[in-house]
Amino acid sequence: MDNVVGFRPVELIFVDAGHLGEIARDRGRPRADYIAHNAIEEIAERLNAAEAAWVAGEFTRLGKLSRSLVGVSDQMGMETLSRVAAMVAENAQSRDDLALAALVARMVRVGEGSLSAIWDIGHLRL
Repeated sequence: MDNVVGFRPVELIFVDAGHLGEIARDRGRPRADYIAHNAIEEIAERLNAAEAAWVAGEFTRLGKLSRSLVGVSDQMGMETLSRVAAMVAENAQSRDDLALAALVARMVRVGEGSLSAIWDIGHLRL
């Protein structure tokens, strides 16, 4: 029992860069930058609020925040975040604490990775 093994889950993040390019083509680069900036802020705020709702045991609020994350992440082409947030929203009322804890932790990991990926894509010419 002297050996302790730790692991850190790693998530594959899928962001549809083509979707972001369409926003830039349809609305123009300055407007697309504005939309992306606001969406990134919203996603970060909702991720923090969802995690806080989980900690506080506010499952209804967690479900609502997760559903709203689906919409914003879809808008930004964050496919992985959208799928995981939908799973959290679906399971928020189940009161299966273990499953929900794993899903919320995954949503936060995927959300942070998605925000990082969008940041990296933002430095490319769309």
